[in-house]
Amino acid sequence: MNRKRVAIIQSNYIPWKGYFDIMNCVDEFIIYDTAQYTKNDWRNRNQIKTPSGLLCLTTPVKRK
Repeated sequence: MNRKRVAIIQSNYIPWKGYFDIMNCVDEFIIYDTAQYTKNDWRNRNQIKTPSGLLCLTTPVKRK
């Protein structure tokens, strides 16, 4: 019996390497984008390496 491997992950700003590793090892990858977005969370922040050191990137969140 063949079983389908599925991953369901909430979207985030600039995914980390493990995000792509998960995509690579499943048959179907689903982005769960109907969940409540959380402000000041790791989903809207990420760090990148620059010649000057780490730089924190943040997606601004607009309130109603």
